[in-house]
Amino acid sequence: MHGDPGNPTKNPHPLKRYEVTATVDAPGPWDLVKGYLPLGVVNVECVPEDKLTGGRNVPNKGYDFKMISMDEKTWKGYFYRDALQDEDYFGLGVCHWDAINVGVVFKAHGVTFGASAVLGKAGPQTDYFRKSLYEDRSPSTNHVPAFSSNNPLVIQQPEAFFSITVVVKEATP
Repeated sequence: MHGDPGNPTKNPHPLKRYEVTATVDAPGPWDLVKGYLPLGVVNVECVPEDKLTGGRNVPNKGYDFKMISMDEKTWKGYFYRDALQDEDYFGLGVCHWDAINVGVVFKAHGVTFGASAVLGKAGPQTDYFRKSLYEDRSPSTNHVPAFSSNNPLVIQQPEAFFSITVVVKEATP
């Protein structure tokens, strides 16, 4: 056993590099744009069962990555899916880290709009957000809900929404 699952070691030689492109059709500019990669242990048998509940406290960790503006509507960033080193934390075998999805966080006027993409799903993935929440400057709104393209509100009132489209693809190291 070695390592701390709450503070996992970064992989010194990551190879699984991915490119994220986010395209936004928002009603105005952004104060902050960043990427976020949530990683978790995917083979739960390496984590001990709680004797009382039978559950497992599966480690997870996430990190931000830089998104660079390509123009006023497009941002691009890179992350490593194997950013964390696989280790045996509990004496039950090596725990393997991986990501299931990736997120892009956009902030304007203190309001957060978070779009995500499932890794391994081909093609663009689009989330929709209410324009009124972008334009609302009241401090009561922090994170706003995302809507899918088949949501009845988006279908009936498309002009009331703006989109964030995320595309993820493998990139060379």
